[in-house]
Amino acid sequence: MGQENTLNQQSKYCDSKGRLYFYDNAKFILIFLVVLAHVISPFKSGSESTYVVWKFINSMHMPCLIFISGFFAKRYIQPGGGLKVQRTFSYFMLYIFSQIAISVFEVLVLDKSISPSLLSARSSLWFLQCLGVWYLILPFFEKFRPEVLLTASIIIGLIIGYDQSAFNILAISRVFVHFPFFMAGYFCTPELITKLFNKKVRIAAVVALVACAVFFWFFNNCFYDGIITCNYPYAKVNGLQDFPYALRWVFRLSFYLFAFILSAAFLAVVPRKKNIFTRFGSRTLAVYILHRFLYLCWTELGWWEYFKDMKYVAVINVLISVAVTLILSLKPFSYPFDLIQKISINRLLDKKKCK
Repeated sequence: MGQENTLNQQSKYCDSKGRLYFYDNAKFILIFLVVLAHVISPFKSGSESTYVVWKFINSMHMPCLIFISGFFAKRYIQPGGGLKVQRTFSYFMLYIFSQIAISVFEVLVLDKSISPSLLSARSSLWFLQCLGVWYLILPFFEKFRPEVLLTASIIIGLIIGYDQSAFNILAISRVFVHFPFFMAGYFCTPELITKLFNKKVRIAAVVALVACAVFFWFFNNCFYDGIITCNYPYAKVNGLQDFPYALRWVFRLSFYLFAFILSAAFLAVVPRKKNIFTRFGSRTLAVYILHRFLYLCWTELGWWEYFKDMKYVAVINVLISVAVTLILSLKPFSYPFDLIQKISINRLLDKKKCK
C-alpha cells in the first residue's frame, strides 16, 4: 500500500517517463511572459503602469529562463568533465539559421537596410549566442567551488558595465552579465528546488512578489532600461550619466538582487501538477525564435497602433500574448528546429581525439 501511494504521488508530478511537470509549467509561463513583454513594449512610453509591468517582467523572465537552462546543462557534461559538444553545436546551428532567416525577413518583408553579420545577433537571438558560449566554457568553470564562481561572476558582471566596447558583438555584455544565473542553475540541486515547494516558502514567495511589485511601482525611476536588458555599458544607459561614475555598478547589483529574488519566488509559486498548458512547455524554443517575426511586424509595421486606443487594451495584449504562445507551441512549428538540432557534429570530429 505504501509503494502504491508513492507511485500515485509521483504520477501527480511527472509523466510515465519521469518528466516533471513543474519545469514544463515554469518554462511555458516564462515564455508567455517573454511574449507579453514584447507585446506591451510599444505601449510603455504612453502608460506608466505598463512601463512598470514591462520592467517587472524583464527583471525576471530571462534570468529565470537562463537559470533553468543552467539547471539542465548538467546532463551535457560527461562523467570525466568533458563536454557533449552536440548540444553546443546545436545552439550555434539554431542561431545561424535563425539569424539568416530574420535578416532575410527584415530585408524582404520589412524593407529594412541592415548590415548582414553573424556576430551581432538580430532581435533577441542573443540568448542562443549566450547558450552556445556558456556550454563551451562550462567544463572549465564547473570545476570551481560554487560560492567562488558565483561571487566572481557577479563581480565580473558589475565590472563589464564599465567597458564601453562590450556591446552587442557576440552578445559579450549579456554573456558576462547573465552568466551568474546560468551557473546558479547549474550548481542548483533537485533537493534545493524541492525546498521551494514547502507551504511556508510559497507563502513567503507570494509576499516577496507583491513586495517587489510595490517597490517597482514606487521606485520606478530607479530601474533603468539599459540595466535591465543587460546589453549596454553604464555610459550608454539613459539616466545614469548624471550618477557618480564610480558607483554606477550599484544599479546592476540591485538588478541582480531583484532578479534572483523574483526568480526564486516565481519558481516557488509555479504549479507542480499537470495543467492544460503543461505539454506546451517542452516547445518554448520554437516560441522564443518564431515570435520575433511577429514582434518585428508588431513594432516595425505598426500593428500595435490598431489597439492603442482601445478601452481594454491591457486585456487585449494579454489575450494576444496567450494566443501567440499557444499557437507557436504547437508541434508543427517545432519541426524545423527539431531538424536543425538533428544535424550531427560527429562527422566533423576526430573521434580518436575526442575519446
